[in-house]
Amino acid sequence: MTPKKPNILLIMADQMTPFMLEACGGIGAKTENMTKLAARSANFTNAYTPSPICVPARSCLMTGLYTSTTGCYDNGDPYHSFIPTFAHYLTNAGYHTVLSGKMHFVGADQLHGFERRLNTDVYPSGFIWSYPLPPEDDPTFKAFDFAPQYMAENIGPGWSKELQYDEETHFKSLEYLRHAPDKPWMLTVSYTNPHPPYKVPKKYWEMYKDADIPLPDYPDDMDEKYSDYDHAIRRWHGLHSKGDEIRKPENQIAMRRGFAALAHYVDDKIGELLDTIEESGLRDETIVIVTSDHGEMLGEKGMIQKRSLYEWSSRIPLFIDIPDVAPVRIDTPVSLLDVPATLLDIAGQAPIRQMEGRSLLAAVHGAEPELVPVISEYHGEGIMRPSFIVRLGDWKYHYCHGSEPRLFNLAIDPDEWHDRVGEPELAEIELELNKIITGGYFDLEKIAQDVWERLPMKQVVNDAMKTNNTHWDYQVDQKASTQYIRS
Repeated sequence: MTPKKPNILLIMADQMTPFMLEACGGIGAKTENMTKLAARSANFTNAYTPSPICVPARSCLMTGLYTSTTGCYDNGDPYHSFIPTFAHYLTNAGYHTVLSGKMHFVGADQLHGFERRLNTDVYPSGFIWSYPLPPEDDPTFKAFDFAPQYMAENIGPGWSKELQYDEETHFKSLEYLRHAPDKPWMLTVSYTNPHPPYKVPKKYWEMYKDADIPLPDYPDDMDEKYSDYDHAIRRWHGLHSKGDEIRKPENQIAMRRGFAALAHYVDDKIGELLDTIEESGLRDETIVIVTSDHGEMLGEKGMIQKRSLYEWSSRIPLFIDIPDVAPVRIDTPVSLLDVPATLLDIAGQAPIRQMEGRSLLAAVHGAEPELVPVISEYHGEGIMRPSFIVRLGDWKYHYCHGSEPRLFNLAIDPDEWHDRVGEPELAEIELELNKIITGGYFDLEKIAQDVWERLPMKQVVNDAMKTNNTHWDYQVDQKASTQYIRS
């Protein structure tokens, strides 16, 4: 008899930087459940997002392909429905594939291979979150103003639609686990917290309202160290006018307390999922993966939100727990892009097209992963041109099309303050990392053209859908005749 394939529970939180999680060695959020999970898992301590923004990062997670391959560049971009996702492959391998919570699919395909969704998405499915960045001399331009979400007066106890959404996501996930099918299943549970707004259930705010959390350290010449990329993203986030407000200690401590409280809230949800697996007798046959789509700057370098290619924005937690496999700590840099290849490896499936990530299954079983370049890219709203980082060993290279590159050694400069570009003794490593981006694998001119050309086309579609009041949002099929007691 062929042994049953293992069940898979993939848990994702949104915008959850590992630098604030006790489970990842950070200081801020108490994460009892993730800490226990990390202790029995393969703990990837240098995991990166393939793109530091929600929709592109999640497209990479689903497909195993770079955003520059799929053309999913920002939060208003779809990717083709004919690109197989891990959900398609696992479905074909005999899994019941189910999504509960946020996956931020844009476009008419709101399943991308999942057989079933337990709820709709928290964010809109249309192209409405695609915006160009006009020239610097346009006095009428107003980018997103995210700064108010990070001010102390807007942080604290309260309720939000995001919390309401996570409560529904969690309830329906527990319901599914308590009545899981006999066939192998793959359940993705995706919370939108600890993404702001930092409105926190009172229970959790009380835990953190006086918490002593370290604040970022700013050098005197910080403003002189901003790159062209940094200036563009800070402007997009509303920091050209409110940057001084963000740097005030009262706002810094409030945003970090709010984040920590919501991360603790998510950790408790994760604990309940793991307890339910245990109570349902599924622990020994279920693989658990916990991760995030990207990080959050939380005031580091005077910046907020994501889109940045610095560590607080681009690093993520990643734990993979396979029953009866010894725990291991893996410091070799890896990517969220590696997770779908790992899922296919677990399910015994080969991709029809080679994925751009690699399976981490051998690493989970104790083999040292090969040292390969880990790439994260962002080309969309705010910057609107090809932008990448490459992490190789201790080195991290920042590339922004048309601007000077930067080079950092994270072993001695983990906060990325000391740019090493141009140092003669580093010419070889600088050239090697530059060629990874400019050597032909990535079509930089096509990316630069695409990010602008598609905007007016999407605007036509947006206008028409607004006029005729049509939407692609997923409608949950709920049949009262099959719920609860009916016979």
